[in-house]
Order: sequence, then structure tokens, then C-alpha cells
Amino acid sequence: MEKMFLLLVIIVFSSHPARAEFSGQIVLLPPGCQKTAQCTLGDNFGYIDKQNIGWEADKGDVTDGASIPRWAQFFAGEPFEETYLPAAILHDHYSKSVRPVRGWYQTQKMFYEVLIASGVSESKAAILYAGVLIGSGKWLKAKASKPCPTITGVACINLEGVEDEVLIIKSPIFGTPRHTELFEQARAEILSQGLSAPIPVVELLRRLMPDDIFLTNTDGTLGGAQEF
Repeated sequence: MEKMFLLLVIIVFSSHPARAEFSGQIVLLPPGCQKTAQCTLGDNFGYIDKQNIGWEADKGDVTDGASIPRWAQFFAGEPFEETYLPAAILHDHYSKSVRPVRGWYQTQKMFYEVLIASGVSESKAAILYAGVLIGSGKWLKAKASKPCPTITGVACINLEGVEDEVLIIKSPIFGTPRHTELFEQARAEILSQGLSAPIPVVELLRRLMPDDIFLTNTDGTLGGAQEF
């Protein structure tokens, strides 16, 4: 009889957290769901990052446990590898939300931080981090435009007096030839240069993807400042 998968997480208590704090435990249901790559969280699971910001995946969330590392299994291990699972579950919850509540880059940084907190080496975490920066869905906030009164028939941006925000969304590209090409380039340079995340990896990807508007707007707002 198969047993329910249960990952216990050590909780570090501190009034001003300087390192990871996990909350709860990962429970995957039904028992043996890893074989079908369709699991449901049996309980809430959370993490408090170094900025004292909480991240939580909800009981009832569906995860395949492999959407993050599948493209990297040849060097990273099995889809439900315990050390990757906390980062994968939390990343899925925030990156696949219908209405994003955190910035796209903030979500990727959380992924890297949880990997490190879960015991993944810095070099391997940097490679996985590059993979999600390249392949994950992304979103930017931008002011909604209104028609220009004297210019018709073409797209025209006129922001004055418009307060509504819209999301600019890019769909994930995991598993595509483009992702494979960029990921292999990034992985080779990370290993050869001994890079670690987050800043050097972002700078590397900006060089490999110079036209990517998301990498040049890491604060989550179109035309905003670059933040690391």
C-alpha cells in the first residue's frame, strides 16, 4: 500500500528573519500521485523570505511537481525531488495565478531563495533560476491608454488622466526550442564563470536576451526602474 507523501520542513523562529522560515508541511494527495504528475496539496504550505514577506500555496492547489525542473532533469534529478518541491509549489502558485499579486521578478527571486533554503547548492540553484527566468510566464503593469482625439486609424498612446492599469503578459516557453537554446547557453556560462544568483544571472540573461522587455523592467512596471 502506497503511503501519503509527506515532506516535513524545519521552521526557524526569529522576530527579524535573516534566513528562511517555512510554515507547515507539504502533503501531496492522493497517495502515489507523483506517478501521475497530478497532485493536490493536502494543506497550506508557506515561506517567509529574507525581506519578511510571506508566500503561501493553498490547500487544494494542483501541482505536477515537475513543471519547474522537468526541463532540467538531466542534471537536476527526479520531478518530485524533495529539495526542489517547496520552490516549485510556491513558484507555481504565484506564477500561474489568474491575477498576479506579486511582481514577476519578485516571484523568480523567491524561487531561488527557497531552493537555497531547501539545501540546493548555489551553482545548481543558479542554473534552475536561469531556467525559470527564461521560461516562466511573466507580467508587467502598464497604464491603460485612451484614443488620441486627433489621430485615428492607428495605435496611439495617450496616458493623461487615465488611471486604470493593464497587465502585459508573456506565456511560458518551457519545452520550446527557444527555451532549450537559451537555457543551454546560460547553463554553460554559469558553470564556466562560476556565477551565482541573482544579480550575475540576470545580467547574463540580459546579454543573451537584449530585446526582452521583462528583463529590463524587473520592478514589474513598464518603464520602471531596474531592481535586483
